[in-house]
Parts: sequence; structure tokens; C-alpha cells
Amino acid sequence: MDSGAQGPAEEGRGSLDAARQRGKRELQKLGKAELYQRATELEVPGRSKMSREDLIDALARAGRRRKKSTACWSAC
Repeated sequence: MDSGAQGPAEEGRGSLDAARQRGKRELQKLGKAELYQRATELEVPGRSKMSREDLIDALARAGRRRKKSTACWSAC
């Protein structure tokens, strides 16, 4: 019997999904050239062969990784 309550893992995942969607919405406002430029700055592999949607997905993933890697530098 599921009461509909979420455990800590599900709650964290929900907020992560919401943040990911906000980031993607911001990226979707950009043109392919701007997305490609950002992918170049983040050194996203395979960017030259990516569609606009692929660039959005890759940048959303790269942004999450970048935030994790820089978090220690500012907090340490």
C-alpha cells in the first residue's frame, strides 16, 4: 500500500528534475549557434555533430557536472 509519501531519495530527485527542467527551458530559448558556442566553451565532446536538441541535453548535463566540480573550489 503506497500512501503517496515520498522518501528522502524521491524528494531529492524531484527537486533535481525540476532544476534540470528550468535549465533546459533557459537553453531552449537560445539558437543553435549560441548553444554550440557554449558547448565549445564547456568542451562538450561530439558537439559538431549534434542537433540543437542534442546540444541542449549535453549542455544541461555539462552544467550539472561543472557545478559539482566547482562547488568544492568555492567551498573548500
